[in-house]
Amino acid sequence: MKLQYSVLCSGSTGNAIYVENGEHSFLVDAGLSGKAMEALLNNIDREAKNLTGILVSHEHSDHIKGVGILARKHKIPIYANAKTWNAMNHLIGEIPTDLKFHFEEEETKIFGSLQIESFGVSHDAAQPMFYNFHSGDKKFVVITDTGYVSDRMKGIIRNADA
Repeated sequence: MKLQYSVLCSGSTGNAIYVENGEHSFLVDAGLSGKAMEALLNNIDREAKNLTGILVSHEHSDHIKGVGILARKHKIPIYANAKTWNAMNHLIGEIPTDLKFHFEEEETKIFGSLQIESFGVSHDAAQPMFYNFHSGDKKFVVITDTGYVSDRMKGIIRNADA
């Protein structure tokens, strides 16, 4: 099964990457307002209400600004590690318990034919991590906001399709 992605925004004002495999779709971060994130998704003919989830890399505002509103409005599950949840809870507003999921560093979650592996990076946040997507024989790795690339990260990036 193929993987498709779109960098919706990238920079100090906001970050978000859309990833799908035809069966499931995710945002990695939602760093602009909910309204802006919905408009960016619409620009690629996608809708927030159809997202399987939002994967949070870390608690900085340029990565989480729209997370809370999107989750509440469209009932989208949010995935983050415990330290990131603790650091961002007061920044994203009240999130219903049934939309809050833990996704710890070095963990793999499976959504049908899509596997997502998390891995740690070097950044000034509570416990920053990014994601490695596998679907069929395709591999897409999201890695930004890192102070250096460790041997572990080099291994994750190796042989990625993108």
